[in-house]
Amino acid sequence: MKKLNFGCGHRFSSGWINIDFNSEHPEVIAHNLLQPLPYPKDYFDVIYSSHVLEHFSKDTGEMLVKECYRVLKPQGILRIVVPDLERTCREYLRVIDSIENEEARKQYEWIIIELIDQLVRTEHGGLMKAYWRQVLENNDESSINYVQARTGVNIKEEIATNNTNSVLEKVFSINQNKLKNKFKYLYIDIVKRLIPRYVRKSMIDETFLGEKHKWMYDSYSMKTLFERVGFSDIEFMDAHTSKIPNFTNEVLDINPDGTVYLPGSLYCEGIKPNK
Repeated sequence: MKKLNFGCGHRFSSGWINIDFNSEHPEVIAHNLLQPLPYPKDYFDVIYSSHVLEHFSKDTGEMLVKECYRVLKPQGILRIVVPDLERTCREYLRVIDSIENEEARKQYEWIIIELIDQLVRTEHGGLMKAYWRQVLENNDESSINYVQARTGVNIKEEIATNNTNSVLEKVFSINQNKLKNKFKYLYIDIVKRLIPRYVRKSMIDETFLGEKHKWMYDSYSMKTLFERVGFSDIEFMDAHTSKIPNFTNEVLDINPDGTVYLPGSLYCEGIKPNK
């Protein structure tokens, strides 16, 4: 069975063909996802992608789903996982409806960041990492737990990892692809600095590749996208269920301990019909 995981990042399986914009591991193939997938028609039995589609514009995201359709075999399965816009909005409304409550006001600080920050940020990390540091400094356990329940991110470990990586660790982790990327970003940074400081922030986006959200999906928009492209038997699953054979054994949508990797996600599957 041929299986493709596109936009895999650091979460991939040896049983799959794993591709992403950049490769920092021998099992990941570097490919520009803005270009057609480098595979022939009717090639894969399964295609999977998690928290990738929202980083493309609406039109580009649809082009990518069309590419998935092209390279899937008839009766092949596409599984797309994205942040669930409806679920986030419902949580925002729940919080705002209880805003007179002190705990709701604390939760509001996070949910508004979760809803908006990755759509509008112009600096790396945006407001999210600043908020994480703030609640850690204040030892605000309820807010720390709320963020983890919403996102699956253990912010204590996340911040600690960022703070403790030594210079030597960073040097030894550099491979050829990383080195190429660092030179590329260094060049871009030099060009940016030629722009006067007083206009730079309003003109330049300092976020990293794949950091910002360019579109968001709910169950209705995801279903209609699958239908437009030509998929049938469209269903919404959860992290533990799939039509993909033995998918529950893969550590992709779940962690090794069985917990959900990215809570608050929308899991959509569709099948390419027979010709």
